[in-house]
Amino acid sequence: MGQTIATYGTLLASIVTAVATFFLWRVTGLLASETTRMADAGRPQIVANITPNQWSVIHLDISVENTGNATAFDIEVAFDPPLVNGEARGEEVAVPFQKISILKPGQALNSYLSEVGDYLEKQFAVTISWKTHPLHQKRETLSYTLNMADFRGVSYLGSRDPLVQVAQEVKHLREDWRNVASGSRKIKTDNYDSADRQREREALEARYRREQDKG
Repeated sequence: MGQTIATYGTLLASIVTAVATFFLWRVTGLLASETTRMADAGRPQIVANITPNQWSVIHLDISVENTGNATAFDIEVAFDPPLVNGEARGEEVAVPFQKISILKPGQALNSYLSEVGDYLEKQFAVTISWKTHPLHQKRETLSYTLNMADFRGVSYLGSRDPLVQVAQEVKHLREDWRNVASGSRKIKTDNYDSADRQREREALEARYRREQDKG
């Protein structure tokens, strides 16, 4: 009888141990998956783009932005075919943002690049690489195609940025005032001086006397 109880006790302990081991395995797996997900979510993601300038749609800007949730280091940006500066920048000046030392999460760098020219006829293979730590040797890489034909036929009515619109209005006001100050444009004004006040006072007194006479 005692041996039977001991056997059942051993069997029950084995079952409990097996169940506990199973649940421990499940919890460990969930923790590992969550850790991996959090690690992936907290990574930098660098993208480069060419977009119309805010002030003029016939000019282009280049931008590099960290859309991820962690800082990126030692960033290298390459376009194939290589980008070409516009006349305003000159050939002796390097195309901006080919190498960037650091980009914080949400940080973006922007620069004027060129006139539109034949850019809308091009398609670029963009390759960007970066480090997640300045001392690491491993580099993360992102490659994609940037088709400039996406902007073909695009037009805008007015300013796309409220700040640009405000700046333009301030510019117009300054130009108008400059014309006034230089005498090339006159301002029509109505002046109210002491003589006007005297005439108004006399008119009020005359009206008061008429009211008194009627009474």
